[in-house]
Amino acid sequence: MMFNSSRVGGLLSKLVEFPSVSGFELELCDFLSEYLSGLGISVERQEVYKTGYNVVTRLGRGGEVMVCGHLDVVPELDMPDAFRPITRNGILYGRGACDMKGGVAAMILALEELVKQNKEPNVTFAFVVDEEMYGRGASELLTRGARAEVCIITEPTNLKVCIGNASCFEFNLTAYGQSSHGASRENHNAIHLLTKAYAMMEERVREEFNVAEHEYPMSPIINLGRIEGGYGAWVTPPKAKSEILIHMHPSIDYKTALSRMKHIVEEISNELGAKVEITPTHGCDGFIIDKDRNNKYAKQLIQSHKTVTATEPEVGLIESETDGNALYHKGGIPCIIYGPGDIKYAHSSREQIKLEDVSKAAEVLLHFLEKLT
Repeated sequence: MMFNSSRVGGLLSKLVEFPSVSGFELELCDFLSEYLSGLGISVERQEVYKTGYNVVTRLGRGGEVMVCGHLDVVPELDMPDAFRPITRNGILYGRGACDMKGGVAAMILALEELVKQNKEPNVTFAFVVDEEMYGRGASELLTRGARAEVCIITEPTNLKVCIGNASCFEFNLTAYGQSSHGASRENHNAIHLLTKAYAMMEERVREEFNVAEHEYPMSPIINLGRIEGGYGAWVTPPKAKSEILIHMHPSIDYKTALSRMKHIVEEISNELGAKVEITPTHGCDGFIIDKDRNNKYAKQLIQSHKTVTATEPEVGLIESETDGNALYHKGGIPCIIYGPGDIKYAHSSREQIKLEDVSKAAEVLLHFLEKLT
């Protein structure tokens, strides 16, 4: 491997040590800005808010290819010592290791090597903030006129070449009952109603949102993230609310999903004979880049992966929202998502990444960018 585990682990550990929770990335932004300036390249600081800014640098004329990664992470949540990275058996553990400081480290390593070799492909490296919350970093890139023929986003894909991005729909599902004494046999328990409504909704979504007859099929991913309601054991809860997230095939856009979900919930409410409401809170439209594998940049990235790893990469969709959703739809920039790490570890108490995969991603990215020169 061109990038040994000591070099990769040292850089990634340093990145993970910064508690760069969304909205509070400033220390990491300053570190990265100084680090890149130390390579002798010009760095642009794009203020997004007082506590975080995008770090952008260009080689050559920039503009042809953009490589993008986000610096922010989710909070510690249930991960102990989240910002004290440890490495065991070639695996680094820590908040953001997978999502997505492993991808950021790969970007930095590839950039360093290009500078050392005095190679200047027309590439822009964009390290952005706020991806995990509102996407304000990506929006600022576009506001400042960012353009590219393609953007490579180094989110965790397990080194799968993702030529498409899922759509998403986030909403609250609320059920209403009637408060009464906790010892009453006749009651209308909102939590019971909500769990029934959710089960009915999940079954219908899995059927209606399943896209199986497609070159890149995808069944919906449904996460019941939170349930709240009630006053305690002695009172029947009059109201219960849940927070739900659905990711679905990019051929189903947000407006279509919203319309379908309103109809589904209305049916469920009628069948239960109870008031059940849906309140949308967020949504995004997915995409598949035009001509799929015929996109010259996708073809080159696939070839670079084959050359570096001696394996054929999986090609398909990333089944989560990324900054690519905004860059594609608001900026008109085709996006390919490719990076180290398994998304199942992201946001978790066991967040981790294989240093070998970070090294592979860096070398593939370097090979890809060298072909532009």
